Amino acid sequence: MTWLGWLFALFIAYWIQSDLLRSKRCHSHGVFGRCRLCEAEAAAKARTEAEAAAEAERQRMEIKEAYNTMDQAKRDELATLVKTRAQREHLVIGPGDLEAAVVRMYKRLPVREPNDNS
Repeated sequence: MTWLGWLFALFIAYWIQSDLLRSKRCHSHGVFGRCRLCEAEAAAKARTEAEAAAEAERQRMEIKEAYNTMDQAKRDELATLVKTRAQREHLVIGPGDLEAAVVRMYKRLPVREPNDNS
């Protein structure tokens, strides 16, 4: 083999070895192999996302329960009000948004206690 052949073989060996080492290196932390910091960050991110999804589901169930226990006449009145405001402001109401808006408006209403005429 000529010196050009050896040089080419050395270049190929260097290229394969550098790709192998580069693939096993964590560039953000400068660690070769498995990076414990990246694994901990991934676990914390997954835990945070799971907690956020659970909180969103809890809020959705709370809104659904409050919407279903609301008086039908008051629910229709507030739904009409929300729809007219959305139409006036050119907003699009997505699935579940109407119920959430009605429940928020219902919670803002002043609490009226029944009069005792005894």
